[in-house]
Amino acid sequence: MTRRDSRIELLDELGPFVRFALFQAIHGEMSGSIGDNTWSHNKGGAYVRQRRVPTNPNTASQQAVRAVLSTLSSAWRGLTSANQTGWDNWAAINPAVNALGIAFNRSGQQAYVGLNANLLASGAARVDTAPVAAAPPELVTLSIVPTSPDQVVVTYTATPLAAGTKLVVWGTLPGSAGRNPNINQARRLGFSAAAAASPQTITSPYPALTGMVSNFFAGIQGADGQLGVMKKFRSAWA
Repeated sequence: MTRRDSRIELLDELGPFVRFALFQAIHGEMSGSIGDNTWSHNKGGAYVRQRRVPTNPNTASQQAVRAVLSTLSSAWRGLTSANQTGWDNWAAINPAVNALGIAFNRSGQQAYVGLNANLLASGAARVDTAPVAAAPPELVTLSIVPTSPDQVVVTYTATPLAAGTKLVVWGTLPGSAGRNPNINQARRLGFSAAAAASPQTITSPYPALTGMVSNFFAGIQGADGQLGVMKKFRSAWA
């Protein structure tokens, strides 16, 4: 028996759980898919599952998002060299955070598309010059109370928001109280008007049943599309 055969036999005896643990020890933390396996993590730690090819229902929402990305990618190509360089420089010193919580540097184009997608989603106009100001501050206090199957009342400080900034609220799909999903599983519910005073009522596109629980995340979006730190609030639906 070769050394490789003996290792395979040992792994078979130890079982699939240990095989996974050994693989993680060799490769470290991973996210994404390789072959038929997908690596991710949740509050219990890292895990691997069989990769499933997602369906493509091509909903109206998907089409809208794809149209925005296509429009912004085209707009990037039309920027002046000076503006593109400005975005490249801004992206180099303003890292984003991936699904594992690890900071990484985007390209200038990725930063341009990301921030402008935020602006367009909130009904604001596109901005072609890179930000010069810092990201908005975190909300000081936050309370989110569902008042109906599809509405929440958001109370916050400081109030009113600064000129040009908007409140943005994300929420996880309603579920049982035993679930505690993170912001990576949340969907954007809506925005306030610019410089809005507390409280604000946000209508959710995902109606819930009484007693179901969602994790909400709220923060401030700047006039340049930057997002401040999101604050979490957990509530049961009315």
